[in-house]
Amino acid sequence: MSLLPKKSRGKAKRYARPADQAALRELDLFAENTGELYAQKKAILANIKRRREKGTYDPAKAPKLWMYWVDAAARRYQKEFGSGSPVFDKPTREALAQELAQRYASGEEG
Repeated sequence: MSLLPKKSRGKAKRYARPADQAALRELDLFAENTGELYAQKKAILANIKRRREKGTYDPAKAPKLWMYWVDAAARRYQKEFGSGSPVFDKPTREALAQELAQRYASGEEG
């Protein structure tokens, strides 16, 4: 039996950073005004509408669904304007996904 401490197998503890509101707004405007992302947005809205009609819509999972669109927008922004390091950190992208889930929670198409 070894006297050495066991290695931690869990993920490293991360400290939550607040979302950068200016970057969040920039990414939101970029995503909403990029035509190549529009088809994906329409697919997400159709998915939400279909789930509402079937009664299987879970509002707690909506931010994860929007995260796919936000990540696609962040990658496109990075490709177009970015330098070496990522422009939008994860807390900012997650905050935007949460905001989009709330914005489209009423079922409005946009």
